[in-house]
Amino acid sequence: MLMKKILNVSEMKQVRGGAQTSSLCGEGEQLYTCVTIWQGGASTSGSVCATSRAMAKTSLNLAYHAQFVKEDVRVIRCL
Repeated sequence: MLMKKILNVSEMKQVRGGAQTSSLCGEGEQLYTCVTIWQGGASTSGSVCATSRAMAKTSLNLAYHAQFVKEDVRVIRCL
């Protein structure tokens, strides 16, 4: 199973929006920038390696579910 790398702050600052090829991602994957808007109106952003925009969003949904915060998510947008 391919392990996903969580980007540090320095690496995330290099991401400029839209999917792009990255040496941080596995073969066939691209780096997607995603924004999560929470129920209270706050937003967070980060990057995820995935094969498509839909899979990037699914990865975040699964992570939020595992952290028991899925109900607090209003919307996830991945570019």
